[in-house]
Amino acid sequence: MAKTNQKCVRLSDKVARYIEGYRGENFSQKLENYVLDTEERREQMVLDWERLNAEILDKRRELEKIRTKVRRAGDVDLRFSQLVSSLLELMDA
Repeated sequence: MAKTNQKCVRLSDKVARYIEGYRGENFSQKLENYVLDTEERREQMVLDWERLNAEILDKRRELEKIRTKVRRAGDVDLRFSQLVSSLLELMDA
């Protein structure tokens, strides 16, 4: 690929570390690889993001159903507890 664009940029230390840690022989090659890899994977990353968000939503709905069942079980347990107490009182009387 022809290298016809020459730019001077200022980067934060954090961004510079990301680029320096990427694959390539020099800073320019590392930066180019980083940008190309990111852009070429963007569509797949968006699809993955949407799929994961849908899965999270499904799991949250599932969790809410479980919470509802647990609340109902607690209500039933509370009613039975009151019934058992009343029965014991009647039996002791």
